[in-house]
Parts: sequence; C-alpha cells; structure tokens
Amino acid sequence: PYFVTRYVNKVLAEIPGYWGKIDDVDISLYRGAYQIEGMELYKVEGNDRIPFLDFPEIDLSVYWKALLKGKVAGEVAFARPVINFIGGGSEAKSQSGTDTDWTEPLKDLMPLQIDKLTTTDGKITFNDFSTRPRVDLSMTNVDLTATNLSNAEQRVETLPSDVRLTAVSIGNGKLNVNMQANVLKPTPDFDLDLRFENVNIPALNDFFKAYAKVDLERGNFNLYSELALREGVVKGYVKPVARDLKFIDWKDKDEFKNPVHLAWEGLAGLVAEIFENQPKDQLATVIPVSGTLEKTEVDVWKTLANVLRNAFVQSLALETDGTITFADAIQAYRDQLSGKSGNKTDKDERKAERKERREERKEQRQQRREERKLEKEKKQKKQEINT
Repeated sequence: PYFVTRYVNKVLAEIPGYWGKIDDVDISLYRGAYQIEGMELYKVEGNDRIPFLDFPEIDLSVYWKALLKGKVAGEVAFARPVINFIGGGSEAKSQSGTDTDWTEPLKDLMPLQIDKLTTTDGKITFNDFSTRPRVDLSMTNVDLTATNLSNAEQRVETLPSDVRLTAVSIGNGKLNVNMQANVLKPTPDFDLDLRFENVNIPALNDFFKAYAKVDLERGNFNLYSELALREGVVKGYVKPVARDLKFIDWKDKDEFKNPVHLAWEGLAGLVAEIFENQPKDQLATVIPVSGTLEKTEVDVWKTLANVLRNAFVQSLALETDGTITFADAIQAYRDQLSGKSGNKTDKDERKAERKERREERKEQRQQRREERKLEKEKKQKKQEINT
C-alpha cells in the first residue's frame, strides 16, 4: 500500500546521516503483520556502492505468544540481513553505525514493544579499503534469537531475557554467544558467555599483513570470554588462544627483503616461540576486564602473568573458565558506589553521574504523573459528556 510505503521511506529519511529506500511493503491482516522488502540504508557521506544495512525482508507482527499471556507485544524477524562495516580512511568514509540511535527508527517501524527478535542466515562484513592488502572479513550464517525482551512472561529474575547468537567466520570459525539480559533499562544489564573456536589463521592473513605486518603459514585461533554488566559497570575477561602457529619464511621472497620487515617478522616469531606452551604448541593468556562502559580497564600485569602461566606452568583450557557470574558485576557496581575502586576524579565523576541519573528519574516520574493526570481528566470529561 502506498501510504505504508511512504511512511517507511519517511522513517528512513529521518535517520540522521543516512538515506535509504525500500522496494515494497506487504500487509498480512490475518497475522496482524506487515513485511518490508528490499530495504537498503546508505551513509550520506559514505560508500555509495556498499549499503550499511541491506535487509531483503523484514517481518513485523503482533507476537501472539505474548498476547495469549495477556501482554500486547511485537515480533520482528529479519531474513538474510547484511550489515557492512567499513574502517580506515577518514571518519566520514567509515561505516561503524555508532553515530546514531538505531532503536528509534525500529520503534517507529514497530509501534508495539518488541518481545521477540530474530535473524536468519544473516551476514556481517568488515572492509578496510585504505590498507594494502585490502582487509575483507565476514561472518556468515548469522542466526540470532532474542526472547522475552519486554518480559511478557513476567519473570521475576534480574535478567529475564534470553539471547542466542551463532555464526561462521572467515576461516570457518564457529561463534556461539549465550546471554541473559535485562534490556528494559536505559543501560541494559547482561551476563554473557562467548566462544569463538577453530578459526584457520591463514584465512586472516590479509588482516595480519595489513595491521601487524606479519604473515602466518598455519595456526588455529580460539577466543573465549565471560562478561557481566550491571548499571554500566563491567566485570569479566577475554581469553585468546592460538595453537600450532608458524610464521612464513620470507627468505626467498624478494618483495619482502626489507631489513626492518624481516627483523619484525623474526622478532614476532621469536616471541611466539618463547611464550608458547611447548607440549601443547599453544600461545594464550587471560585478559581481565573491569571498569565502566565509558572507562574500561585492562589489568596488564595479570595479562602478562597469564601468558607466563600458560607457557611455563599449565596450558590454558580451550573453554570458558566459568569464573564470572552476574553477581561479580553486582559486586563491582557496589565497589564503584562505595569508592573502593578508582581515584578521586573517578569518584567525583561517578557521583555526578549518579546525581544526573537521579534527576533524570525524577523528571521521568514527574512526566508520568502529568500523563496520568491528563488521562484522568480526559476520562472525567468523557464521563461528563456521556452523562
């Protein structure tokens, strides 16, 4: 229908810094749904050949499962969505998506509070056209299922929503993310478990040559992480593990007879050889992560200690450690409030932030009171008219 297509195009046109178009809109009245087909969204000053968002089909509907439980909510399903990130070069030419609030256009397209969101057979790409060689990375078969986002099930847990994400990377790596979350807050709380396993490192050689100036003949990469977030305070770790690393020998390659390059290659290979666990042929560490979203801190000394522990004491396991829970984020948040972590400047900043949040909540409460008052007056007037 023309008026629905026009409305969707209007929503896309109002996204700051972007322009977009759609092919068609179909309405399914019996499902309480409509489908947007062929949506493409481009950055105004970005690459005019590669859209930031390329969504062949979006289905927006009433979520009947929530309705049967007494809550009116919506469901959004993306089929074969593609998100294209571009790095390097000027900020204007990059595509990161961090320059706008994407929840606003989604709310405009789906007037109901979203309780379920899914993607099937998605793709995420990253390109950097400013490097030599050009960097071209991708994640395919991206499947996401996020349920109970509006807590239609009325769970009493602190983290009532479930999020599951799977994908396959270049180099045939398998990504699995499991997360419990509360997305109803301005800054969502979550407890995340991530496993990214069995990436064939030579498939990433363009990335390594462009950014690290090294090339690898063989190797296997794994990444494990547990992160918990409470009121913007994060606690967790990231554990990268590389196995069976072998750097390419450049002795017979004329194009790499640069002495500086050869020295760097040799140093990188030497460091990897020294700090790998020889029986397991494994280079690994655990990187502790803490702080706030605005100021995340990494414990460098503990990171180095974990490198040495993997190399000379006991190799790190190829799995998440199970050492981080949401309770750790709660304790970290309490430590932040009590001033047990950070310097005086940090404490002053946190105090100001808490004051600002209190003022925001106060304004929100006042606004809700005024809305209820207006609603009450409307009902009274309606009753007077009826009588």
